[in-house]
Amino acid sequence: MNSKLAEQLLVKIMKWSQEEVMQERPLIQALGSLKYDEYQQYAPGNRFTESLCNWLNRFTTLAERKTAYEFVKSQLIFVTQDQMMHLISICFAECIDPILTSKAAAIMKIPPYKVTKIHADPIYKELKRKSVFLGLSDGSKIDQLRRNSNLDNEQVFPSYQVAEDKIEDMRDELFDAIKKKEKFNSIFLIDDFTASGLSYCRPEEGKGKIFKFLEMLYMPTSEKHPVVLGDMIDTDTLDLHIVFYIARRYSLDFIRAEVEKWKVQNGKAFQCSVTAIQVIEERTAEEVLASKEIMEMVANPAYFDDAIINKAYKKGKTDKPYLGFDQCALPLILYHNTPNNSLPLLWLPDGKKFTGLFPRVTRH
Repeated sequence: MNSKLAEQLLVKIMKWSQEEVMQERPLIQALGSLKYDEYQQYAPGNRFTESLCNWLNRFTTLAERKTAYEFVKSQLIFVTQDQMMHLISICFAECIDPILTSKAAAIMKIPPYKVTKIHADPIYKELKRKSVFLGLSDGSKIDQLRRNSNLDNEQVFPSYQVAEDKIEDMRDELFDAIKKKEKFNSIFLIDDFTASGLSYCRPEEGKGKIFKFLEMLYMPTSEKHPVVLGDMIDTDTLDLHIVFYIARRYSLDFIRAEVEKWKVQNGKAFQCSVTAIQVIEERTAEEVLASKEIMEMVANPAYFDDAIINKAYKKGKTDKPYLGFDQCALPLILYHNTPNNSLPLLWLPDGKKFTGLFPRVTRH
């Protein structure tokens, strides 16, 4: 289906008057060309207008179609690749540098607002070089962060599971750079997005990426984690910083609290912060949940498929699975894929009972 045909079908599906056509057609074209056509999980040859036409046509009544269309126009959040790259480009300045600057200022015993003086001092430069940056997933785009932040290649690694030979290389390069036999003492764990926090901390199971990393760091004798991160990281003076490009407010608070509990349970005293450049406030989901019309549609069994409730999905709350993973109820689309924390009405994959506007490719 080409875009022109899709537009003609939309007019019939939505029963628009000539005046409405004149108003809505330019808007749909603009939404597609400026943002939504960029979605990377569309099938070859398919674009936003065609997907919108097919999606709206799946609803039974005209009232539902109008509700769905207004929802897309007024509440949908779509993050483009350019927007994500912008967040990566400002990550160092917005989240990382203030931490290093404050740390250097405390050592120098001067106010942290004297940024020029601090950045020119060898203390700041050494602290920056003694920081290691690890990706929590491929979404961290850690290579982009390195280039935008002017970091050394030997203090950056795309995974938090660092190979033993790489640990040796990073440690030896640090020795050469600072002319001292010292270890990294600041860790920055980087990822692109979190909404529930359960991928990072699952307290009931004692699992998750953050818990796993802490076990590798502090319990290296475990058969599960034989690599000794302590060979390159000074656990006595460690400060840990978890940074997301985009995060839901609830998730930041959840991860922060769970790390603090882990510290108490395991008798550790490292400093930890959990931050994001772009924070999604709770009112985003609250506005969705407050709409009676939207809630009736997402809860309609005709517009949901129980097949998505697999083992991974059940790790979150499932009383209302039609609200997305862990019932986050987000109206969020990322350019490369739709998070399963968003409303399934938006992302149900091709081949399911109901196909979403932005079909998701699942990892599980």
